[in-house]
Amino acid sequence: MTVMLSTCADFVERVEEFGFMSLSPIVPGFPSLGDETPENLWHIGLDTDPWRWKDRAAEEKRLAYGCILGGHKGFVTQRMYPIFYAAFHPMLVMPERGINGTFKQSTWQLWQLFEERGTLTTGQIRKALGVSRKRGASAVDTAIRQLQAEYYITVDGSERKINAKGEFYGWAVNRYRRVADWAPEGWLDEAKEWSVEEARALILDDGAAMSNRVDRQELAKKLGW
Repeated sequence: MTVMLSTCADFVERVEEFGFMSLSPIVPGFPSLGDETPENLWHIGLDTDPWRWKDRAAEEKRLAYGCILGGHKGFVTQRMYPIFYAAFHPMLVMPERGINGTFKQSTWQLWQLFEERGTLTTGQIRKALGVSRKRGASAVDTAIRQLQAEYYITVDGSERKINAKGEFYGWAVNRYRRVADWAPEGWLDEAKEWSVEEARALILDDGAAMSNRVDRQELAKKLGW
């Protein structure tokens, strides 16, 4: 029977039970916030709105949130974070990857921007890099997802836009920060103890154990392995 979550505290406790969870369903049987909350709670702007829980959990550093499940949006607990970091974070540092040409110029420019600014929203990133929805935004959005998937940056919370009069408007948007700056003390300490192969195997073991409906190979494919 699927658990129905009604509070942010219940949600965090549920993710801690598993170690990680997706925002929306990614494979049959794999737990997701979308599957475990009533539809009528979403996008109503109240504290009971699961759309707000994800930002709150990241801002309070109770859970990591972002495109961190093989590029899919999801949540990872402190217990599992060093394992996910070991499984997804490239071994070469950014300058070395630039020399080897293992990422696009837009990704390198984005990373340099985070090195300079610290925290940024998507709108601030687009403005700083001189792109718009009609010109260049797609490549930048792809770079944002890549840096999350590779555990270079993560969602730090959210903030609302401000108009020329200094008034807030619209829905809150994601705010991103470098993982090295966001991760609480101790979250990355054990990352070096895991090889890529060991970390990925454990993630798949845990994922398959969450439900007898989860297919290990299908989950591996969704995670990019």
